[in-house]
Amino acid sequence: MILIQILKKLIRKTGLLDRIAFNKTIKIKEQAIKIPVILGLSCDLSETWMISLLSYLLTKKEGAFLDVGVNLGQTLIKVKGIESKRKYIGFEPNSTCVFYVKELIKKNQFQDCTIVPVGLFTEDSVLSLECISDSEVDSAASLIKDFRKNRVIHRKILVPVFRFQNIVSILNIDEIGIIKIDVEGAELEVVKSLYPVFNDYRPIVLLEVLPVYSNENTMRKERQEELEQIFEELNYLFLRVDKTDKNAFIGLKKIKNIGIHSDLNQCDYVVIPSEFAPKIQDILEESTNNLALWTDRHVRQKKTPQTQ
Repeated sequence: MILIQILKKLIRKTGLLDRIAFNKTIKIKEQAIKIPVILGLSCDLSETWMISLLSYLLTKKEGAFLDVGVNLGQTLIKVKGIESKRKYIGFEPNSTCVFYVKELIKKNQFQDCTIVPVGLFTEDSVLSLECISDSEVDSAASLIKDFRKNRVIHRKILVPVFRFQNIVSILNIDEIGIIKIDVEGAELEVVKSLYPVFNDYRPIVLLEVLPVYSNENTMRKERQEELEQIFEELNYLFLRVDKTDKNAFIGLKKIKNIGIHSDLNQCDYVVIPSEFAPKIQDILEESTNNLALWTDRHVRQKKTPQTQ
């Protein structure tokens, strides 16, 4: 084992890792997932708390899973590891990410997967994706100009964006159950683009909203408030995802609004139609006893890769 670790370090130093391709295998629940490593690109198992949350929510809501902001397939492998037959539609404007995710799908022979090589937005256009690192697959890249005012922009990538209504006809969707939105500041435009979907299908939304930090950050504050107003009009409720310091899922906490904070561990939300709330009482923090029982049973019987 020590020898293997030494070899890996030597390979990284020589730069050979960026020139070769191989596969590694991880487990999500009992499902073995092949992870291709291609030219240094690899889908890492991040946000492991989402495995427990999705294991629960996928049993509560049928219909296609829409993944807005696929990146390297971090959510894709969780969905297919939990429920392999769930219809998956991913939106990703970065062509390098699209290339990798198609290889990921091919290696695992994932069924019923569609990757749409565009971002969702409020216009049909070509926009600049601002990257704050040298990586061509920067997961923190944003379509919103100057979203991170104090960060250096290392590169800009031109990418296509479309309104959802202008591409939905080619997607063959009968029902939409869950939508994940992780788009580094552009969630307002995505939600506006998907507005008819919320009225027609009433999906559950997994949503990341990065902190406002202070009242002085007027752009983020105003965009966040407009986002909250839209969901209020749609009669949706915000629930904050609570996690342990080891990235394990605890439960969902009802909140009136997102508010102003600076905690990066409090940026993930489940936004649900108000009529859906009674169906998930067992993981709301108000139901402490049921939550503790469910969490204990889930951890013992359905271990995530983090605990294996």
